[in-house]
Amino acid sequence: MRKNNLMKLGFFVNILFFLLSCGGKQQGGIPVYSVDVLQRDSVNHFFSGYEYVMLETNENCLLGEVKGMKVYDSVIGIRERERILLFGHDGKFISKIDKKGRGAGEYLSVEDFCVRDSLVYVLSGAYKSILVYGMSGTFVRKIELGDWYGHFEVLDDELMFLSSEYNNEKRYNFVVFNYVKQEDAAVFSPFETNEGVAFGDFLPFCGTYDNGRYAILPFDCTYTVYQLDKSGFTSHCRFEFNTEDRLEEGMPLFDLYQRTSGRDVVRYLGLYEECNGSIYVTFDLFTTKGGIGTFVYKVGSDKKSYLMRLQEKHIPTYPYVSSPYGVYKGSFYSIVEPSTIMYIENQYGLSLFRDKGLTEENNPVVFFHKLK
Repeated sequence: MRKNNLMKLGFFVNILFFLLSCGGKQQGGIPVYSVDVLQRDSVNHFFSGYEYVMLETNENCLLGEVKGMKVYDSVIGIRERERILLFGHDGKFISKIDKKGRGAGEYLSVEDFCVRDSLVYVLSGAYKSILVYGMSGTFVRKIELGDWYGHFEVLDDELMFLSSEYNNEKRYNFVVFNYVKQEDAAVFSPFETNEGVAFGDFLPFCGTYDNGRYAILPFDCTYTVYQLDKSGFTSHCRFEFNTEDRLEEGMPLFDLYQRTSGRDVVRYLGLYEECNGSIYVTFDLFTTKGGIGTFVYKVGSDKKSYLMRLQEKHIPTYPYVSSPYGVYKGSFYSIVEPSTIMYIENQYGLSLFRDKGLTEENNPVVFFHKLK
């Protein structure tokens, strides 16, 4: 009898863990998803196909190291060093914003950019301002912010979201900013200490929904995804990771950055997307066997959870999949260097891009992997 009871108890515990890790649990009124970082599932649970855009290559638009990319209905915008290059969805080069300098209508640095209504908005942290240009590169106007910000998103014809990432004097992580009047409309997520550091691989605006943006904070040990709109900043969901190491709450961010280098710990979330009744979240994780890698976690409409590591092994149906920069119309978009594409094709006997004339001297290729 005792043995049977123990067997029943063990069965119940296993079922409970399965339910919690797959379907999520409620905590503080929001769902919490438990991610087993050792789990691996087929890529076919994540994608239903892919498309690509081969970017035009000429002396006016030759790309170096890509620092960021955003996709809009009108253009594909790519940040490379202190320039913004704009391409059509057919890959044709449109124009570029290349205004580094100290003169009128110029900037010293580029932290972020957005495109809206045929205007290109460029955030220059050094000037504590956003400079606005026409699509041809003509300077239009300057928006004074009055403080340091690392990222921004234009919401509509009047408002934008600003993100400081614990790094400004106002000491609010998120600001709803009226860029017509050049004044704050609302402030959220206060903090006590200006950390004075920035992390180049961190993106605070991790996704989009109808009335606002999904947002995250750097080195947030609760791994919370927030909803940010014109009037509020609320918790949306959280994630748990069974990594060997954990983030230490209350430690200065620079110390956390140093302490977590080369450690089995998730520093921060990447992208968050809700699509076709499923949720997707990306995160980077260092493992001793595989080094740093990008993972995609999915909770399907059936409440089952799936996890894959991108580029962990060759996937014949999706040979060019790589770390995404964002989500556009239900697809992860990424950009892959031609040298990497050539290596993949040589390694696995493929010829898709070689047959199209791609060489290592060409511009990168933009990929759209459709979420399932």
